[in-house]
Amino acid sequence: MKPELIIIVVFLSLFSFCSKDKSTDYDYFAFGTAHGECIGNCARFFLIQNNNLYPDDMDYYNTVLKFQKTPLPEDKYKSAKKLIEDFPEYLKDNPNLTFGCPDCADQGGIHIELKTNNRIEYWHIDMDVGNQPAEIRSYIQEMLVIIDQLQ
Repeated sequence: MKPELIIIVVFLSLFSFCSKDKSTDYDYFAFGTAHGECIGNCARFFLIQNNNLYPDDMDYYNTVLKFQKTPLPEDKYKSAKKLIEDFPEYLKDNPNLTFGCPDCADQGGIHIELKTNNRIEYWHIDMDVGNQPAEIRSYIQEMLVIIDQLQ
């Protein structure tokens, strides 16, 4: 094989790898909010998997997230999919962390879980904006707006 052809093949392979659709580069993406000191449905979580959006099937947050088997309508999936497309590099670079003290003052907390290649990464985030890294504040605000819209 000619060196020029090898270079072209390598370049095209790299280009196709780098331009891969970020919204499908995961096994699942789960996100939501929870409040420990409340009565009724205290957890609002959603799961994006296989181009579908599923609501949670639990009233309280536990370390094991449970979701309904019937997906929500396509328009809700399209709204939530934006959270994957906008997922901050800061979170990717800082997996498995807790920011602030979620729900320590009965303010609730945010939980994000991302599974790729059989590896689960998570983030627990304080609802108090002052306890959130500046790099993710606008994303968290966007997430909270979308969660309210999905109700």
